[in-house]
Amino acid sequence: MRVLKRRAEPALAVRVAGEPNRGLPVVLVHGMASDHSTWRPLASALRRQGRPVVSVDLRGHGRSGRAQGAYRLDDFRDDLVYVLDVLGIHSADVVGHSLGAHTALRLAMHEPSRVRRLVLEEVPPMPRDEADLSEGITMKATLGEQVRGLLALVGNPFPVIRFDGRMGDEIVAEFDVCAPQWWSELPRVSASTMVISGGERSFLPPRHLRTVSEALPDSRFVTIDAGHSVHRDRRAEFIRHVEEFLGPAVP
Repeated sequence: MRVLKRRAEPALAVRVAGEPNRGLPVVLVHGMASDHSTWRPLASALRRQGRPVVSVDLRGHGRSGRAQGAYRLDDFRDDLVYVLDVLGIHSADVVGHSLGAHTALRLAMHEPSRVRRLVLEEVPPMPRDEADLSEGITMKATLGEQVRGLLALVGNPFPVIRFDGRMGDEIVAEFDVCAPQWWSELPRVSASTMVISGGERSFLPPRHLRTVSEALPDSRFVTIDAGHSVHRDRRAEFIRHVEEFLGPAVP
């Protein structure tokens, strides 16, 4: 792991495989209470295709530092910009899961030229209105997902041990406010995008993820009936879809 240290902001840990400033790298961004290790199978598959891979530990996760103040969604986005800048990456393909997918999407909205292709696995949307708020669609795993999460925890407890638990309430609070402007800015995304839903087994209703996909200028929608952690629970199918969508390495 490489640790990018900063004075006023948390240090960021990244695992870099290959030469990120040569070819088109793939940046992998994990979900809440996870870390870079969740992407090992995908990272290995991408490396076999000759793609440079950068796996990020978001602030408050893994080996990255913890925030001194509150955790905010835009701070995660800005951390990704910082990683790209330090590694000399002008453009990349980005794959994100859950909170990481939301962060990747904010990056593509904020700096469209930095993202060529975008994979959003189970991306939680911001609430558009009071109807979305009353539905309570984000950040609450089903019983089945909790059980699968516990089994994964037994196999690799370190992401949860290193996770800054106070982050949860602070991030959920941002999803508890109507944000119609977030929806109005989705057309800024220029990246070709694949939105992956875990189907009806997920706590995120597929219709909401489909709505996100339909709001993006160039997007396809894929359902893999696996629940919230598609890349973990339907690994081979997930990797196949990602490889086919990203395509071969390009200069």
